[in-house]
Amino acid sequence: MDEIIACLEQKVLLLTKIWNLTKQIEVRCMEPEVELDQLLELRGIYIERVNKCNSLIQKLTKNFPAEQQEHLTRIFRQDLSDDQCNSNEERKILKLTRDCAEILQKAGALDKAARETLNKQCMELKEKINQFRKEEKDYTLYRNIK
Repeated sequence: MDEIIACLEQKVLLLTKIWNLTKQIEVRCMEPEVELDQLLELRGIYIERVNKCNSLIQKLTKNFPAEQQEHLTRIFRQDLSDDQCNSNEERKILKLTRDCAEILQKAGALDKAARETLNKQCMELKEKINQFRKEEKDYTLYRNIK
């Protein structure tokens, strides 16, 4: 159980870093020149680490008896209340699982807002390009060639 708790604590830290990077991404999306490469790359690295934590947790729980696995699954899904947990360790796991879900929800909302901002900027640029093309009816790639 201690290893599962350590994994979940690590997961909370990683998700917090992802959330903070997502905040930075959202802010940068408001700037005239959007450069996200490093932020997206770093966020991807943290996401890979979160996935490794999830894999390790799955590996650790496979060693438990079926009944305990089912109980832990219910904790991870947050189907149980604090009172339904059998130990302080289980309550800690439930709290960390809730923390992870909360951070993921916040990061997801910010990510959605950033994507919408980028899509809006993209559509505005397409509009400008199309408007320019309409105004330049005689324009060809070869008009400067004599």
